[in-house]
Amino acid sequence: MRALAESDPGTVGPYRLLYRLGEGGMGRVYLGRSRGGRTVALKVVHGALAGDPGFRTRFAREVRAAQSLRGAGTVPVLDADPDAEVPWLATAYVPGPALSEAVLAHGPLPEPALWRLLSGLAHALDGVHRAGLVHRDVKPSNVLLSPSGPLLIDFGIARSADETALTGTGLVVGSPGFMSPEQAEGRTVGPAADLFSLGAVLAFAATGRGPFGGGSVAELLYRLVHHEPDLAGVEGPFAELVRRCLAKRPEDRPQVTELAAAADAHREDSGSWLPAPVVAAIAQKAEELLNAETEFEPDAGPASVPTGSSTGTAPATAATTVLPPPPPTAVLPPPRAAVRGPAASAPRARASSTGVPTARERAVRALTTGLGRPLFGLFYLVPMVAFLVGGVDLLSRAEAYPSLSDQAQGPYQWAMDDWWRVPATLLLIAATAGLQGYRGRLLTVRPGRVRLWSAGVALYWIALIAVLTLHLLWFLFVHNGYDYYEHGGQHWLWWVAIPVMVLGGGISPLVLVMSLIRLFKA
Repeated sequence: MRALAESDPGTVGPYRLLYRLGEGGMGRVYLGRSRGGRTVALKVVHGALAGDPGFRTRFAREVRAAQSLRGAGTVPVLDADPDAEVPWLATAYVPGPALSEAVLAHGPLPEPALWRLLSGLAHALDGVHRAGLVHRDVKPSNVLLSPSGPLLIDFGIARSADETALTGTGLVVGSPGFMSPEQAEGRTVGPAADLFSLGAVLAFAATGRGPFGGGSVAELLYRLVHHEPDLAGVEGPFAELVRRCLAKRPEDRPQVTELAAAADAHREDSGSWLPAPVVAAIAQKAEELLNAETEFEPDAGPASVPTGSSTGTAPATAATTVLPPPPPTAVLPPPRAAVRGPAASAPRARASSTGVPTARERAVRALTTGLGRPLFGLFYLVPMVAFLVGGVDLLSRAEAYPSLSDQAQGPYQWAMDDWWRVPATLLLIAATAGLQGYRGRLLTVRPGRVRLWSAGVALYWIALIAVLTLHLLWFLFVHNGYDYYEHGGQHWLWWVAIPVMVLGGGISPLVLVMSLIRLFKA
């Protein structure tokens, strides 16, 4: 849990916010309390997304999907206002880590816990499919571990089996490494797609790694469609069920009822089903929850978020209400600081508040590495500025001590008409600042703008190469028109031109090819 910042609201709808639990590409998650003293987790979407009609449609669909589920293993929605100025969603809060966080912090689950995990998720998916829905994003960060069993959350891209797609034809929707081959290829998906994702989640829980390895999104999707899964470390009957779930063809995967029956036959109901370190983490979070009310300063919170029809503010007397123990049937992804101790510090740094990175996060990460860092363009901009500054002295020398044979030639005449050098360099400096600044907003803007930014970065690098080449040619032509043999020797700009020619000649062609590839992909 983290204290509320100045940018955080004090209330959302009828709920008073106590702490911030986490943040993702879609919005922030807060710990809140109702007027009656009930502890809730509130998902509040980013303001940039709230103005997108397409996003509002998808968010409303998530609310409807979650509200239609009341079976075991899923988290019911307590309250929501998808039509508010800033849409929000409230569920009950129970301290419990995501599967992704638990495995990264404490290692793979033991075999008894794996069977209990399979049992709980199979029964949860059975309820989802009976409701006519396909979850489409079963992954470790969407599985929460509670003392009573695993729970499946986040129905942001769930869809009725016969519902017309709200996204574009052939668009890949899901999380690379855990989606089904039919999702990766943009084909129609059914309940069998969730079973493939379930198999990938079970393999992760048993080994601590995804069954299709790591790497870029493109590499993951290719291996997912064409390669067999790596199930080294998954043993016995459990491994056979996982292997069947990961069949490439949907019709070759088992029925969810068959998985539930097999898992129930291996369940051990004596004692806690979770390893001791995970139980200790849950207990610690429960203690933090009970202490949250006494630590909360009621007058320190910022202004409320406007929420349309579902507005309201918790009464002042609510600040002294003792928080009740959380109900055991709903969870939300835990805050990043949940795992403590020296042994858990390194894994905890890898696990964000949403666990395994989403497909959007992976895509943005891929786009912002290498050429996706516009600040690297300084290696081209610094020589340009040097040519601008040193060019003033060089021009005066060329005019004072002309080499008549060279000045009579066309290249020299072109170089003397250098009106373009200053505006071209200033435009590239402005482009560097603009692209670098927008880079930090890629997780919250529309996908079309992310593609536009990527194309802009490609054009930026092409322009850098072109303008620096022109600066270099300008220097060479003007210097040839300067009689340096008789008057002072070669100009100091040669010490700039030589590394530009040597390094630029080796690096710039590669940068140009990579830029063209990026432009084509965008």
